[in-house]
Amino acid sequence: MSITHTVHLLRHPCILCTEFIAFLAASLSPTFADEQEMRAALARISQQEAEYRAALSLATTDEQRAAIIPPSADEAAADLWKSVRSRTGTKEVPVTSPTSLRRAENAKPPATRQVPTYEFEEDWAAPAVVWLLNHPDALAKLFPDAPQKLTQVAHNLLGSVLDKHYGSPLAAELCPHFAENTDEQVYEVLKKIYEKNTNPAAKGAAALAMSIMLANPNLAAEEGGQAQIRAKRIFLIRQALNTAPEDASFGDASLTDVAQEQIYRIRRLSVGVIPPQVTLTAPDGTPSVFPSPGKHTLLFFWSPTEDVGLTVMQKQQALLKRYPDLVVCPIVQHMEPEQLNAMLKEQEIAVSYADDTKGTAATAYRIRQLPHAVLLSPSCRILFTGYPDMQLQTALDRAFTPQQKEAKKSSVKIGG
Repeated sequence: MSITHTVHLLRHPCILCTEFIAFLAASLSPTFADEQEMRAALARISQQEAEYRAALSLATTDEQRAAIIPPSADEAAADLWKSVRSRTGTKEVPVTSPTSLRRAENAKPPATRQVPTYEFEEDWAAPAVVWLLNHPDALAKLFPDAPQKLTQVAHNLLGSVLDKHYGSPLAAELCPHFAENTDEQVYEVLKKIYEKNTNPAAKGAAALAMSIMLANPNLAAEEGGQAQIRAKRIFLIRQALNTAPEDASFGDASLTDVAQEQIYRIRRLSVGVIPPQVTLTAPDGTPSVFPSPGKHTLLFFWSPTEDVGLTVMQKQQALLKRYPDLVVCPIVQHMEPEQLNAMLKEQEIAVSYADDTKGTAATAYRIRQLPHAVLLSPSCRILFTGYPDMQLQTALDRAFTPQQKEAKKSSVKIGG
């Protein structure tokens, strides 16, 4: 403290009293000091992000933008974790997980045990918890050689949202990240935010995130049949649109835009529905319409520069031998007929269709990553959609069970 500052305080005893009380409180109360440290760390993060955005807005070329280094999340994670990691005591919890989605209502009360409590479970720590859960890579770097410790910390942070922070308005910021998860505990957290949080933005974001998570068949397995799952997902989306403010965001996008996109995917691209019809060009320039009723059809979006898709394409004949009457419709991005034929010849591939110049087929099927497979029934309903892995092979085996018995000696491994 400078002499000038000291003289100023002596001339203004009210200020002296206020600052002394604040100093005394910070000295005697670790919680107060740690909360101030957390807020200071968050302020630094906010300032760094603002400076980064400002620099991007001033850049006029791609080279200038590429040269601008984004703020490091690793340092921020270390600061925030340091401010909220202290133990505060113990609490009693069930031995079995209280977050199971499938626990019977008439189950006996579980045994309990004592576990430590931490400052991140305090109400004031919600901003740090939200930030850390939204930056899992930075959190992981805090425990580079201790994977079990990292797992426990992540579990405890998530548990603090389930037990304490579910009611915070900041819970809305967690929902977009949680929507990409497949863990039942995460779904339970979203469910509690949706049911208990009184903030419209948080409640709406949780409903939308739950709908997105239910696209995972493992989570949706006990929600009923395909029609019931689709109905529940659409209901949750409508709840999100009716609850959240019109200007609400969901991650980097508008909540309304994300909701509308999800409705399109549920009604046009989910298992059990009839997908969009597209016109594709064969190597000889002849247009063909897919899907067409009558046979099982495999729409296969691929690229000659991607290894898995190229491998599957080179196994087309083995695939057709194993699954008789399967119509394979490979699709690459737009190419002129001469270019397409040259590529197929070079790769020793019999046939592939090309998308149009606007990428209409890829857009209609919302292709984000290649390769991508869509298996259709003879009535043109989706049996499988996604990456061509063992789940696709299972769907094919199920669709061609009678033929499988006759083609026992023929084998082809999807994606390998």
